[in-house]
Amino acid sequence: MFHVKDNKQGYIFDPYEYLGPKRLTGLKNSWPEIFRQEILPALPVESLRKYYHEKNGRPSKEMYAMLGLMILQQMHDLTDEKAIGDFMFDIRWRYALDVSGDSDLEAYVSLKSLWSIRKHLTEDGLYVEMFEQVTKKLAEVFKVDFDKQRLDSVHIHSNMRHLGRIALFSRTVKKFLLNLKRQHRTHYDQLESARFKSYVNKKEEALFAAVKPSETAKTLSLLAEDIYFLLQQFSSNEKVKSMSSFQLLSRLFKDQCTSVDDLENKGKKIVCAKPNHEVPSDSLQNPSDEDAGYSGHKGQGYQVQVMETYSGNSDKKQLSLITHIEVESADKHDVNALLPALKNTDK
Repeated sequence: MFHVKDNKQGYIFDPYEYLGPKRLTGLKNSWPEIFRQEILPALPVESLRKYYHEKNGRPSKEMYAMLGLMILQQMHDLTDEKAIGDFMFDIRWRYALDVSGDSDLEAYVSLKSLWSIRKHLTEDGLYVEMFEQVTKKLAEVFKVDFDKQRLDSVHIHSNMRHLGRIALFSRTVKKFLLNLKRQHRTHYDQLESARFKSYVNKKEEALFAAVKPSETAKTLSLLAEDIYFLLQQFSSNEKVKSMSSFQLLSRLFKDQCTSVDDLENKGKKIVCAKPNHEVPSDSLQNPSDEDAGYSGHKGQGYQVQVMETYSGNSDKKQLSLITHIEVESADKHDVNALLPALKNTDK
């Protein structure tokens, strides 16, 4: 059940009066007061209402506090466990998020609740709406001048392991086979055991890591043939084709491999891995992070386009406000970033 607090309704008695005048003044003269009075009421909690029933079920955690928690975690660069601890025990957080009660119903939040909110925000792109609402409110509070803005990109390394081509091929095949085994055991059992057990057997998986440099090309070709076989084997099976791991396998083959007609054996294909220089920069980097790309200058991961206000007068110090954020694959070029940023900030 969806639960939100009316932030416009005040308290008859100040729930933080027990802190005493000095500590309470300290709170009111620091970031918790600004967050509580200006940012918290502006958070787009109504966008989350669709995930909860209006009348049935347990009440959700108070949504203004939960969205505020998501912001404060990023603001202070905290782990999930540390963010939850500060939510429950740090008086600055509780004041900023208007968590006035001491009961578990109000002051306790679990990791699962945090993850659920993050999932909703990520899947529906609600982070963008939240960013825009907070930016708009900060601009009003601090009377930000938007006449001068600058744009630059920052490279972000993905939290994934760097894989060579052999490891990339074997990991992607393994992911598909394990999912096939779980979801369609009959089809998995029909595969040639001796051929594919090395992908799913942890001990034999190490064989791919022991390939000599002189054998790399041959090993890649064998892996490419296995991928091609799997794609052909299930090309007419709609249930298997709908699996995300199968689609990753198909993408990997398109990125990294090539197939041509075998002139000596009619109806057959010659399958091999592409040369390194023919692999596109937007190719799959790791089956665990399919959105990451590759930059020849900065490596694997993502880049973030950041636009911020600035003052051209060096004598007049002015706070900068980030007005636009766009996360994209590392293979994207900065030259295409300006117009979308201008269009976004124009709103």
